[in-house]
Amino acid sequence: MGLNFKCSAWSAQVHHFGRKPDHAVLVFDNRGVGNSDCGAFEAYKTSEMAKDTVDLLNFLNWDQDRSLHVFGVSLGGMISQELSLLIPTRIKSLTLISTRSGDTFELPSTTILKTFFKVSTKSVKYEQGIDLMIDFLFPAAYLNHPTAEGQTRKDDLRKYFSSWHNVPRRQSPAGAFGQLCAAFGHHCSDSQLEKISRDLSPAKIAVVLGDRDELIHAVRSLQLQDRLPGSELVVFKDGGHALSCQFREDFNALMERIMTEGNQAFSNDDKHHCA
Repeated sequence: MGLNFKCSAWSAQVHHFGRKPDHAVLVFDNRGVGNSDCGAFEAYKTSEMAKDTVDLLNFLNWDQDRSLHVFGVSLGGMISQELSLLIPTRIKSLTLISTRSGDTFELPSTTILKTFFKVSTKSVKYEQGIDLMIDFLFPAAYLNHPTAEGQTRKDDLRKYFSSWHNVPRRQSPAGAFGQLCAAFGHHCSDSQLEKISRDLSPAKIAVVLGDRDELIHAVRSLQLQDRLPGSELVVFKDGGHALSCQFREDFNALMERIMTEGNQAFSNDDKHHCA
């Protein structure tokens, strides 16, 4: 999942795909958040976090050729790029969501940076931190849409986020700092992206963006897709950063289609996993 978010953010997808008899679903907390330790107070690298993922896959014996459908959001998408460089022959499909290759150093807005600082240093109450995060993850028009008498989508999201975001424990400053460094320091060169396309072929590759994303601007995802030869671009109109939450049904349908196309590219192998 993305920067400083637990794997619980995938709950709608786990609920949908976990019930399918022909799917095995793996979601996990990246280092520095949730149930994963943060280690020393130091900067993380997306390449190191990708190695964490390989270690987990190996532990689970998910090491078969062309057996994985990889979906990565934001920081998770950056880690997924590095993962594709490490184990290309295991991957059937790669979907990079609301993310970038890091070729251009670009900080989010001052408002978003202040929000990260407040939440990471616990200088605001937990409930206030939830509201601040919701505001930069979703477009204002979406949040203000009424859902019931006296309620809005923001009210519903506040309840949803509060049910899992602080479970099992609140993120430590060391974990928040490490992940922030990984996100800002990520860089996957044009030659590396070309290698990903070449080594994954004929696997399905898709880049997914929301055209109202305020955290990673859409132009960065467009640049990423342009540098991944043969990849598909999917745009969610009026979509913010948290597409899997904002468009749950449509997003799940997209995942289903991508996995189907990935399987079809390797039609001799009818077993597949979803990571």
